[in-house]
Formats: sequence, structure tokens, C-alpha cells
Amino acid sequence: MLLNINYKTEYKIEGILNEGYQRVILIPKSSNSQKIIEWNLNIEGGIKEINSKDHFSNSVNLIRMNDDTNTINISVIGKVETINCNGVFNDYKDSLPIWSYTQQTKLTMPGKELKNFFKKVPFKNDNLIEYLHSLSNYIRDKIEYIPGTTNYKTTAEEAVKIRKGVCQDHTHIFLSLVRMDNLPCRYISGFFLPETKNQDLAMHAWAEVYIDDLGWVGFDISNGISPDEKYVSVAKGFDYNDVVPIKGVLKGMFTEKHKSKLSIKSINE
Repeated sequence: MLLNINYKTEYKIEGILNEGYQRVILIPKSSNSQKIIEWNLNIEGGIKEINSKDHFSNSVNLIRMNDDTNTINISVIGKVETINCNGVFNDYKDSLPIWSYTQQTKLTMPGKELKNFFKKVPFKNDNLIEYLHSLSNYIRDKIEYIPGTTNYKTTAEEAVKIRKGVCQDHTHIFLSLVRMDNLPCRYISGFFLPETKNQDLAMHAWAEVYIDDLGWVGFDISNGISPDEKYVSVAKGFDYNDVVPIKGVLKGMFTEKHKSKLSIKSINE
């Protein structure tokens, strides 16, 4: 499948901006499940200073904001050929050992709520793939998908307590429970083409679990499926904090507003 992706975030600055830097993680890499045909990162109101890779092998751009700017536009336009790999991904390697992905983070650390939630999981069997799919579906059934009920700081523990969240929360809960089983797993950020047309789109989140003799296996908890040709992976990490698309520091006296817009279309349509 060929996908056209157009993603734009606009920041409006009202006041005085003395200095500002943004870390941008919005450039995907080719792998066994995707081939990047075209991909352009465009900046208005700032200058690309450095391009590097982090310890997850994510492509990271450091952007310096223009001192006199009052509008910052960060956008990507790309074309990606995707392949259905039945949820198994043998992507580019990072410098971290597999065992490091078994460690809990601030966003996935289980407390009383998560531990009780885990105890109530009603199934266990010898087929690891079936168990992980059942766990994914269990989370989806118990944690209602309701936008606006959580934010980027919400932990898995907090989301389980209120029984509400979005894809980020579903993924953090899944990672927390899988790590309780001492299995390596990671957070994936990217783009997803939904079946429903004309809906508001945003960047998506899902999980991958490392299984011996197979590789990284994907689980989209919010949609109850394994990622297929409708998915484009952009970044990976231990949790959301490692893959934030745009994150930075601005100095001055000002107020800030921002909005994002995403369009994903299949060229085959």
C-alpha cells in the first residue's frame, strides 16, 4: 500500500520570545514493513541546527527558533510504501540490550490499581502470542477510549484507576502488565490509516513485544489488532516520553497556543 502523509503543527506566540529550541522526532526509517519513498521535514520560524540519532536509533532534529518569530510551523510531507508483515517487525536495531525493555518507567510503573488489575486478568496459557492478544483485548474492554480524559502526563496507574484513556494510555497499561511478566516491550509512535473516513486524525501509539526466535511483535491495543499495511512507525522508546514528536524549551514572556492537523490517504484509493 502507498500512503501519503501530511502532518502539521502550528505554534502561535503572543509576547516576547528571547530564545527557543525544539527537539523534533518525526522522521521514520525504512524497515521490513515500510519503505520511505519521500519524506520532507519543513520548518517555518526556525532553523534546523543538528540532526542525530538517539539511543533508540530514532532520527532527532534540533530546531532553533528565530528570536523575532510569532508563528512556528513544523510539518512533514511524505510518501511511504507499506507491507503487511503479520505484526512481526525486524526493524533497524538500536544500541540497547533487549533486557533493558523489561524495566518499568515513570509512566508505566505499577501501583496498587495496576497490580490489582493484573491479578484479575482471567486467562493464562502456554501460547504467548494468544495470551498477549487476549491481554490487549482485555485492556481495550476494561479501559474505555474517551479523548480528553487524560493527557501526556497521565500514568498507566492513573488511567487504570479512572478506567478511561486514549491510545497512549492503552499502550502504557499494556507495557506495564507485560513488563510484570518480565517480557521486553516498547512504545511505538507513528501514523495509522483508519477505516472510518473524514474523522479527526492524530499520531497514534501501539506496543511491540520481543519474542525469542520471532522478533518484535506489534499490538495495537486501542484497535484490537496487530499493525498491518495501514501503519507507519516513526519512533520507539520505553514510553511516550522517549518519542514525543515535538518537545522543547522556550524562554521569554509570552503565551503559547498550538494546533495540529494530520491527513493520511491511500494512493490506491
